[in-house]
Amino acid sequence: MENRLMTIVFIDMQGYTKRSASQTIEEMKLFHDQMFKFVSDTVEKGGGVMVKTMGDGFMVRFDSPTNAVQTGIEIQKRLESRNAQMMNPDSIVRFRIGINTGEVGIDENGDLFGDPVNIAARIQTFADSNDVFISETTYLAMNRNEFGSVDLGAQDLKNATREIKIYKVLKNGSPGVTVSGARKPVQPSAAGVTESHKKLIVAAVVVVLVLFTLLAGYFIGARRNRQVSPPPEPVYGYQQPVPPQGAQPEIFGDPPQNPPSSVRLPENVDTLLQLDPFSLDLKLNEHERRTIRDIQQLFNEKQLNRAEILCGEMIYRVGDMQKPVFALLLSEIFWMQNKTKDAEQIFANIRNSEIPSFGKKMCESQIMRIKGRIVR
Repeated sequence: MENRLMTIVFIDMQGYTKRSASQTIEEMKLFHDQMFKFVSDTVEKGGGVMVKTMGDGFMVRFDSPTNAVQTGIEIQKRLESRNAQMMNPDSIVRFRIGINTGEVGIDENGDLFGDPVNIAARIQTFADSNDVFISETTYLAMNRNEFGSVDLGAQDLKNATREIKIYKVLKNGSPGVTVSGARKPVQPSAAGVTESHKKLIVAAVVVVLVLFTLLAGYFIGARRNRQVSPPPEPVYGYQQPVPPQGAQPEIFGDPPQNPPSSVRLPENVDTLLQLDPFSLDLKLNEHERRTIRDIQQLFNEKQLNRAEILCGEMIYRVGDMQKPVFALLLSEIFWMQNKTKDAEQIFANIRNSEIPSFGKKMCESQIMRIKGRIVR
């Protein structure tokens, strides 16, 4: 048996067991062959070697940790593009990817053995869907100028003999930047606001100000040309609900005349942290809706720092019409942690922005809903 320093990648398909229960053997074989080609093509392009398949997953090895991480990111990005084209929700596929670097044993068949292999498998189990999680050994060995990352701290993985420090790799932007974001509860700083919180607040405020400035110009121009121009898009992608006869609009105040009918916020709506994102008629794609559900789950599981980081990441990634949704989620997470100073900073900037009354009343309604929640 040969010993070599390698980077091991474990890739796991989510929902494989459920899928196999509803398909024939031939259908499952076709699906597995498709996924094998999908993964192996990307791995080969990145300079990796497919070691073996394990029904619902794959084990891959790389000589270069940087190539391993880059390939993991490329697989997740390609998978997101594929999922966006699927009309049937049952056709959506999600991967968890865990990566570790260390000295492993290689037998005559090319199979890998050793503690680094076990750690990579445990990191994959620990990882979130659609993401790439790596160990500290991979983080230190790779070219960190190529990627951004989130430091999740030392984690007690199942059957591991010691705690393993883990990083989440950012799939979009921030190369060379590592943000603190441990899963363990984070104590507030003496000033009550951590540096990561400040960065998230600044990002949210900038997004809100830029968006509302654009919307203000759009609405004003549209109203001046109402006779020859189509009605303006609603703020946040929401449609004004039609109130009962004689009643006043509850949420949006004075909306534009003849608003489009493609988007509607449900009646008796509470806040975004409480609603099923798939029941909302918002301008969000499948991935964005599932991300909202992930944020809700992280919040309910008290993994608050990770929920904040995911909100901040989505604010940078999504389009202008979707950014406010995640900004509102972020402010609500702050509010529910009694971090009222953080939340109020975002609220104040919204109230002081030069935006049409329609948009301002809608924002105020959402803010009041957040403030109406009982802090646990």
